[in-house]
Amino acid sequence: MKSLDSALPSDEWVKERSNYIGGSDVGTILGENPYSTPLQLWLRKNGALPPIEETPILRFGHFFEQILSIHFEETTGLKTRQVNKTYEHSTYAFLRANIDRMVLADPEKGLSTTAVLELKTTTSHRLKALGGEYPKEWILQVQHYLGITGYSKAYLQCYERDTCKFHDPVLIERDDNLIAENMGKLIAWWDTHMVNGKRPAPINGEDRLILYPNSYDGKTVEATPAVYSLYTELKTIRERKADLEKMEEYLKVRIQDKLQSGERLVCGGKTLVSWKSSSQNRLDMASFKEAHPKLYQQYLKETKTRRFTVH
Repeated sequence: MKSLDSALPSDEWVKERSNYIGGSDVGTILGENPYSTPLQLWLRKNGALPPIEETPILRFGHFFEQILSIHFEETTGLKTRQVNKTYEHSTYAFLRANIDRMVLADPEKGLSTTAVLELKTTTSHRLKALGGEYPKEWILQVQHYLGITGYSKAYLQCYERDTCKFHDPVLIERDDNLIAENMGKLIAWWDTHMVNGKRPAPINGEDRLILYPNSYDGKTVEATPAVYSLYTELKTIRERKADLEKMEEYLKVRIQDKLQSGERLVCGGKTLVSWKSSSQNRLDMASFKEAHPKLYQQYLKETKTRRFTVH
Protein backbone atom coordinates (compact mmCIF):
# COMPACT_ATOMS: atom_id res chain seq x y z
CA MET A 1 0.00 0.00 0.00
CA LYS A 2 1.12 3.57 -0.59
CA SER A 3 0.25 6.71 1.34
CA LEU A 4 -0.78 10.18 0.25
CA ASP A 5 -0.13 13.52 1.88
CA SER A 6 -3.52 14.59 3.26
CA ALA A 7 -2.63 17.89 4.96
CA LEU A 8 -5.35 19.78 3.14
CA PRO A 9 -7.35 22.87 4.12
CA SER A 10 -10.84 22.00 5.30
CA ASP A 11 -12.69 23.23 2.20
CA GLU A 12 -10.35 21.35 -0.14
CA TRP A 13 -10.58 18.32 2.13
CA VAL A 14 -14.36 18.21 1.80
CA LYS A 15 -14.08 18.47 -1.97
CA GLU A 16 -11.40 15.77 -2.08
CA ARG A 17 -13.65 13.29 -0.24
CA SER A 18 -15.88 13.15 -3.31
CA ASN A 19 -13.01 11.44 -5.14
CA TYR A 20 -12.75 8.35 -2.96
CA ILE A 21 -14.41 5.96 -0.54
CA GLY A 22 -13.19 6.49 3.02
CA GLY A 23 -13.76 4.46 6.15
CA SER A 24 -16.75 6.52 7.26
CA ASP A 25 -18.42 5.84 3.89
CA VAL A 26 -18.19 2.05 4.14
CA GLY A 27 -21.11 1.47 6.51
CA THR A 28 -23.32 3.78 4.45
CA ILE A 29 -22.56 2.05 1.16
CA LEU A 30 -23.11 -1.37 2.72
CA GLY A 31 -26.44 -0.29 4.25
CA GLU A 32 -25.34 -0.34 7.89
CA ASN A 33 -25.41 3.38 8.71
CA PRO A 34 -28.66 4.52 10.38
CA TYR A 35 -27.80 8.18 9.77
CA SER A 36 -27.20 8.17 6.02
CA THR A 37 -28.08 6.17 2.91
CA PRO A 38 -26.20 5.24 -0.28
CA LEU A 39 -28.32 7.75 -2.19
CA GLN A 40 -27.50 10.60 0.21
CA LEU A 41 -23.80 9.73 0.11
CA TRP A 42 -23.87 9.69 -3.71
CA LEU A 43 -25.64 13.06 -3.82
CA ARG A 44 -23.05 14.57 -1.44
CA LYS A 45 -20.14 13.22 -3.44
CA ASN A 46 -21.67 14.73 -6.57
CA GLY A 47 -22.33 18.08 -4.91
CA ALA A 48 -26.13 17.81 -5.07
CA LEU A 49 -26.36 17.78 -1.26
CA PRO A 50 -24.20 19.87 1.09
CA PRO A 51 -21.57 18.10 3.21
CA ILE A 52 -22.71 16.84 6.59
CA GLU A 53 -22.67 19.83 8.93
CA GLU A 54 -20.07 19.73 11.69
CA THR A 55 -22.38 19.72 14.70
CA PRO A 56 -21.25 20.29 18.31
CA ILE A 57 -21.37 16.52 18.82
CA LEU A 58 -19.08 15.90 15.84
CA ARG A 59 -16.71 18.64 17.03
CA PHE A 60 -16.68 17.10 20.49
CA GLY A 61 -15.80 13.70 19.03
CA HIS A 62 -12.91 15.17 17.09
CA PHE A 63 -11.64 17.15 20.09
CA PHE A 64 -12.00 14.18 22.43
CA GLU A 65 -9.83 11.89 20.27
CA GLN A 66 -6.70 13.13 22.05
CA ILE A 67 -8.16 12.30 25.47
CA LEU A 68 -9.35 8.90 24.24
CA SER A 69 -5.91 8.06 22.89
CA ILE A 70 -4.32 9.04 26.22
CA HIS A 71 -6.80 6.81 28.06
CA PHE A 72 -5.96 3.97 25.68
CA GLU A 73 -2.24 4.37 26.38
CA GLU A 74 -2.79 4.45 30.15
CA THR A 75 -5.04 1.38 30.02
CA THR A 76 -2.91 -0.79 27.75
CA GLY A 77 0.59 0.56 28.27
CA LEU A 78 0.93 0.78 24.49
CA LYS A 79 2.06 3.92 22.66
CA THR A 80 0.09 5.61 19.89
CA ARG A 81 1.00 8.02 17.14
CA GLN A 82 -1.18 10.42 15.17
CA VAL A 83 -0.99 9.70 11.45
CA ASN A 84 -1.01 12.72 9.15
CA LYS A 85 -1.44 10.83 5.92
CA THR A 86 -4.07 9.01 3.94
CA TYR A 87 -3.52 5.36 3.07
CA GLU A 88 -4.48 4.38 -0.46
CA HIS A 89 -5.15 0.96 -1.96
CA SER A 90 -2.34 -0.03 -4.31
CA THR A 91 -4.74 -1.06 -7.11
CA TYR A 92 -7.94 0.89 -6.50
CA ALA A 93 -6.94 4.49 -5.76
CA PHE A 94 -10.49 5.41 -4.71
CA LEU A 95 -10.31 3.08 -1.69
CA ARG A 96 -8.60 5.04 1.08
CA ALA A 97 -8.23 5.15 4.84
CA ASN A 98 -7.68 7.98 7.31
CA ILE A 99 -7.03 6.24 10.61
CA ASP A 100 -7.39 8.02 13.96
CA ARG A 101 -4.14 6.71 15.44
CA MET A 102 -1.43 4.11 14.89
CA VAL A 103 -0.60 1.78 17.81
CA LEU A 104 3.13 1.08 17.95
CA ALA A 105 4.28 -2.52 18.22
CA ASP A 106 5.48 -3.59 21.65
CA PRO A 107 6.04 -7.36 22.02
CA GLU A 108 6.53 -7.02 25.78
CA LYS A 109 2.99 -5.62 26.01
CA GLY A 110 1.59 -8.38 23.79
CA LEU A 111 1.49 -6.47 20.50
CA SER A 112 3.97 -7.85 17.98
CA THR A 113 2.97 -5.62 15.07
CA THR A 114 1.72 -2.11 14.37
CA ALA A 115 -2.06 -1.78 14.76
CA VAL A 116 -4.88 0.63 13.96
CA LEU A 117 -6.63 2.56 16.74
CA GLU A 118 -10.19 3.69 16.06
CA LEU A 119 -11.66 6.19 18.54
CA LYS A 120 -15.42 6.55 18.97
CA THR A 121 -17.78 8.61 21.12
CA THR A 122 -21.43 7.63 21.41
CA THR A 123 -24.25 7.40 23.95
CA SER A 124 -25.35 4.63 26.29
CA HIS A 125 -28.81 4.80 24.69
CA ARG A 126 -27.47 3.84 21.28
CA LEU A 127 -25.46 0.93 22.63
CA LYS A 128 -28.38 -0.24 24.77
CA ALA A 129 -30.63 -0.23 21.70
CA LEU A 130 -28.08 -2.51 20.04
CA GLY A 131 -28.09 -4.92 22.95
CA GLY A 132 -24.73 -3.70 24.20
CA GLU A 133 -23.03 -4.48 20.90
CA TYR A 134 -21.01 -1.94 18.98
CA PRO A 135 -22.61 -0.59 15.77
CA LYS A 136 -21.85 -2.79 12.79
CA GLU A 137 -20.68 0.19 10.73
CA TRP A 138 -17.84 0.67 13.24
CA ILE A 139 -16.62 -2.89 12.69
CA LEU A 140 -16.90 -2.51 8.91
CA GLN A 141 -14.90 0.72 9.11
CA VAL A 142 -12.16 -0.92 11.16
CA GLN A 143 -11.92 -3.91 8.80
CA HIS A 144 -11.71 -1.48 5.87
CA TYR A 145 -8.78 0.24 7.57
CA LEU A 146 -7.05 -3.10 8.11
CA GLY A 147 -7.58 -3.96 4.47
CA ILE A 148 -6.11 -0.69 3.21
CA THR A 149 -3.20 -0.38 5.66
CA GLY A 150 -2.27 -4.05 5.52
CA TYR A 151 -2.17 -4.29 9.34
CA SER A 152 -3.45 -7.42 11.04
CA LYS A 153 -4.83 -5.94 14.24
CA ALA A 154 -6.89 -2.97 15.38
CA TYR A 155 -8.19 -1.59 18.65
CA LEU A 156 -11.55 0.08 19.17
CA GLN A 157 -11.72 2.58 22.04
CA CYS A 158 -15.19 3.90 22.91
CA TYR A 159 -16.51 6.62 25.23
CA GLU A 160 -20.10 7.30 26.29
CA ARG A 161 -20.82 11.03 26.32
CA ASP A 162 -23.94 10.86 28.49
CA THR A 163 -22.46 8.64 31.22
CA CYS A 164 -18.81 9.81 30.98
CA LYS A 165 -17.86 6.14 30.73
CA PHE A 166 -14.69 4.84 29.08
CA HIS A 167 -15.10 1.36 27.65
CA ASP A 168 -12.23 -1.09 27.80
CA PRO A 169 -10.32 -1.18 24.49
CA VAL A 170 -11.46 -3.99 22.20
CA LEU A 171 -8.95 -5.89 20.06
CA ILE A 172 -10.21 -6.63 16.53
CA GLU A 173 -8.39 -9.18 14.39
CA ARG A 174 -8.13 -8.82 10.63
CA ASP A 175 -10.86 -10.75 8.78
CA ASP A 176 -9.57 -11.34 5.25
CA ASN A 177 -12.82 -12.93 4.02
CA LEU A 178 -14.91 -9.99 5.22
CA ILE A 179 -12.40 -7.50 3.81
CA ALA A 180 -12.43 -9.17 0.38
CA GLU A 181 -16.22 -9.37 0.33
CA ASN A 182 -16.70 -5.76 1.34
CA MET A 183 -14.04 -4.42 -1.01
CA GLY A 184 -15.76 -6.22 -3.86
CA LYS A 185 -19.01 -4.47 -2.97
CA LEU A 186 -17.29 -1.08 -2.62
CA ILE A 187 -15.55 -1.45 -5.99
CA ALA A 188 -18.83 -2.41 -7.65
CA TRP A 189 -20.63 0.52 -6.01
CA TRP A 190 -17.98 2.98 -7.16
CA ASP A 191 -18.01 1.64 -10.71
CA THR A 192 -21.81 1.65 -10.94
CA HIS A 193 -22.65 4.91 -9.23
CA MET A 194 -19.58 7.14 -9.40
CA VAL A 195 -17.99 6.08 -12.68
CA ASN A 196 -21.15 5.30 -14.65
CA GLY A 197 -23.30 7.83 -12.79
CA LYS A 198 -26.23 5.55 -11.97
CA ARG A 199 -28.23 6.95 -9.08
CA PRO A 200 -28.62 4.60 -6.09
CA ALA A 201 -32.20 3.63 -5.38
CA PRO A 202 -33.99 5.41 -2.50
CA ILE A 203 -34.41 3.14 0.52
CA ASN A 204 -36.42 5.21 3.01
CA GLY A 205 -38.82 8.12 3.33
CA GLU A 206 -36.05 10.69 3.73
CA ASP A 207 -34.53 9.59 0.43
CA ARG A 208 -37.86 9.91 -1.35
CA LEU A 209 -38.44 13.40 0.03
CA ILE A 210 -35.00 14.44 -1.19
CA LEU A 211 -35.83 13.21 -4.69
CA TYR A 212 -39.48 14.26 -4.77
CA PRO A 213 -39.99 17.07 -2.24
CA ASN A 214 -43.18 18.53 -3.72
CA SER A 215 -46.44 17.35 -5.19
CA TYR A 216 -48.30 19.27 -7.89
CA ASP A 217 -51.99 20.12 -7.58
CA GLY A 218 -54.14 17.98 -9.81
CA LYS A 219 -51.31 15.84 -11.16
CA THR A 220 -52.21 12.15 -11.40
CA VAL A 221 -50.26 9.09 -12.42
CA GLU A 222 -52.04 6.11 -13.98
CA ALA A 223 -51.16 2.85 -12.24
CA THR A 224 -49.53 0.19 -14.35
CA PRO A 225 -50.37 -3.47 -13.60
CA ALA A 226 -47.08 -3.79 -11.69
CA VAL A 227 -47.77 -0.72 -9.56
CA TYR A 228 -51.38 -1.82 -8.95
CA SER A 229 -50.01 -5.12 -7.67
CA LEU A 230 -47.81 -3.22 -5.23
CA TYR A 231 -50.87 -1.23 -4.10
CA THR A 232 -52.97 -4.33 -3.43
CA GLU A 233 -50.09 -5.97 -1.56
CA LEU A 234 -49.69 -2.85 0.60
CA LYS A 235 -53.43 -2.83 1.36
CA THR A 236 -53.29 -6.48 2.43
CA ILE A 237 -50.27 -5.93 4.67
CA ARG A 238 -51.89 -2.90 6.32
CA GLU A 239 -55.03 -4.86 7.05
CA ARG A 240 -52.98 -7.67 8.59
CA LYS A 241 -50.99 -5.13 10.56
CA ALA A 242 -54.17 -3.58 11.97
CA ASP A 243 -55.43 -7.02 13.04
CA LEU A 244 -52.09 -7.84 14.69
CA GLU A 245 -52.05 -4.50 16.52
CA LYS A 246 -55.54 -5.21 17.90
CA MET A 247 -54.41 -8.65 19.05
CA GLU A 248 -51.27 -7.14 20.58
CA GLU A 249 -53.32 -4.63 22.55
CA TYR A 250 -55.71 -7.37 23.73
CA LEU A 251 -52.87 -9.59 24.99
CA LYS A 252 -51.06 -6.65 26.59
CA VAL A 253 -54.18 -5.60 28.53
CA ARG A 254 -54.78 -9.17 29.72
CA ILE A 255 -51.21 -9.42 31.06
CA GLN A 256 -51.41 -5.97 32.68
CA ASP A 257 -54.64 -7.05 34.36
CA LYS A 258 -52.76 -9.96 35.93
CA LEU A 259 -49.84 -7.74 36.96
CA GLN A 260 -52.06 -5.07 38.52
CA SER A 261 -49.63 -3.12 40.79
CA GLY A 262 -46.79 -5.58 40.19
CA GLU A 263 -43.65 -4.30 38.49
CA ARG A 264 -42.42 -7.50 36.84
CA LEU A 265 -43.86 -10.75 35.54
CA VAL A 266 -41.38 -13.57 36.12
CA CYS A 267 -41.08 -17.26 35.34
CA GLY A 268 -38.41 -19.34 37.05
CA GLY A 269 -36.57 -16.19 38.06
CA LYS A 270 -36.50 -14.84 34.49
CA THR A 271 -38.26 -11.53 33.83
CA LEU A 272 -40.87 -11.91 31.10
CA VAL A 273 -42.52 -8.47 31.26
CA SER A 274 -41.89 -5.29 33.21
CA TRP A 275 -44.48 -2.55 33.85
CA LYS A 276 -42.79 0.19 35.83
CA SER A 277 -44.11 3.57 36.84
CA SER A 278 -42.32 6.61 35.42
CA SER A 279 -42.87 10.34 35.08
CA GLN A 280 -41.82 12.85 32.45
CA ASN A 281 -41.76 16.62 32.17
CA ARG A 282 -43.08 17.79 28.82
CA LEU A 283 -43.58 21.26 27.45
CA ASP A 284 -47.26 22.23 27.30
CA MET A 285 -47.20 23.85 23.86
CA ALA A 286 -50.78 25.07 23.98
CA SER A 287 -50.23 26.92 27.28
CA PHE A 288 -46.85 28.25 26.11
CA LYS A 289 -48.40 29.59 22.91
CA GLU A 290 -51.15 31.32 24.85
CA ALA A 291 -48.78 32.84 27.44
CA HIS A 292 -45.97 33.83 25.00
CA PRO A 293 -47.45 34.13 21.49
CA LYS A 294 -44.60 36.26 20.08
CA LEU A 295 -41.90 33.97 21.44
CA TYR A 296 -43.81 30.97 20.12
CA GLN A 297 -43.90 32.50 16.63
CA GLN A 298 -40.20 33.35 16.84
CA TYR A 299 -39.24 29.71 17.25
CA LEU A 300 -41.64 28.20 14.76
CA LYS A 301 -39.81 26.37 12.00
CA GLU A 302 -41.43 25.35 8.76
CA THR A 303 -40.90 21.73 7.77
CA LYS A 304 -42.01 20.21 4.51
CA THR A 305 -43.27 16.69 4.06
CA ARG A 306 -45.66 14.71 1.89
CA ARG A 307 -48.47 12.73 3.47
CA PHE A 308 -48.84 9.24 2.02
CA THR A 309 -52.44 8.00 2.29
CA VAL A 310 -53.69 4.64 1.08
CA HIS A 311 -57.37 4.75 0.01
